[in-house]
Amino acid sequence: MVKRTPGPAPFPAAIHTGTVPASPPPPDAPGDAYDEALEALAAFGPEFGGSGLSNHGPMAAEALVALGRPEAVAPWVAAYRRRLEPGPGPGRPLDSAEWEAALGHMERYADWVVHFEAALAEHGPAATVARWVPRLAPGSIAAATHGLLRTAHAWRALGRQDRPGRRHELAQGLAYWAARYQELPGPPLLLGPFGAEEAVAALPALPEEAPAEPSISRQVAHLEMIAAPFEQAVAALGDPADPSAALAQLALAGTGALEANAGRGVDIALVHAVTAPMGLELLLGALDAADRPTVFAYGWQAVAALHATYATERAVPAPGSAAPSPDEVVEAALASGDEHAIKLAEAALRTAAATGSSLPLTAAGAAVGRLRA
Repeated sequence: MVKRTPGPAPFPAAIHTGTVPASPPPPDAPGDAYDEALEALAAFGPEFGGSGLSNHGPMAAEALVALGRPEAVAPWVAAYRRRLEPGPGPGRPLDSAEWEAALGHMERYADWVVHFEAALAEHGPAATVARWVPRLAPGSIAAATHGLLRTAHAWRALGRQDRPGRRHELAQGLAYWAARYQELPGPPLLLGPFGAEEAVAALPALPEEAPAEPSISRQVAHLEMIAAPFEQAVAALGDPADPSAALAQLALAGTGALEANAGRGVDIALVHAVTAPMGLELLLGALDAADRPTVFAYGWQAVAALHATYATERAVPAPGSAAPSPDEVVEAALASGDEHAIKLAEAALRTAAATGSSLPLTAAGAAVGRLRA
């Protein structure tokens, strides 16, 4: 069920003037592989397959560049785009009185794109992201977190180079987030004593009698069946002093869930328990400091929903053989050809670097071997 959370007022006279994160990712390799990918994918819509499958093309292309593999982008995109479907026709601008009513309406996606294109032209990427990510944060689970993720990948690409195609991709990411906006039982008030590992372990499980749905978005909606215990468990996480570090710990817990639930057919769902927190981590630096705790809390709520819905097993197996190297994880992801494998590899490498744990490499190495395009 889509609920509505009142958003902040329109842009004030004093616009937020934040810049891209202080530690930008490496510059694009010669050839502008990401921009070429965006051009190759420009005609396609945000979903395909008739059942709301998200178009991962721009996200995976950006992840490959971030992994230092720009030469892999063009062949991967050429193969992937054959699965996609044409995008919708031109939209019309949303006026200030109707944007809230348009949240969660996929038929307004093209209108949302026009809206964000106008915001980016008038206010620039930094101000637009700083204003709209907090507004959209209560719907972080939107499209199985792909609205958040597409926005995050586009934002990181803009941190390397500010180009028109990249601004358009950011507009599409924000538009997808808004058009598929979906709230969860809450709000997420972080009042408890737990760190990430303890909070994830304490989450309730979706009842066995919950209907089996074909999509993540529809499955997590059944958390309404356990709304009160879910909300209480989400609140058991303590408000972190360092949201960025806490997001890395949540991603680490996501890799643990992948290991614990291997072979249960939930790999794709739980991949997002790794990629979503690390995607949100990319956006934190764009936000005003006052907004970061709230945005973090809603990000945690979305991650908690994935664990509660899909991670039946909570006990992480003891480490076995030595973890693969980062290069081995990346090569395995490329060999799979799978979009989730590529994005998981990129997020897992950042998680391992941020936490000092080898678990992300072990879990990602095993999971990408189970994923095939």
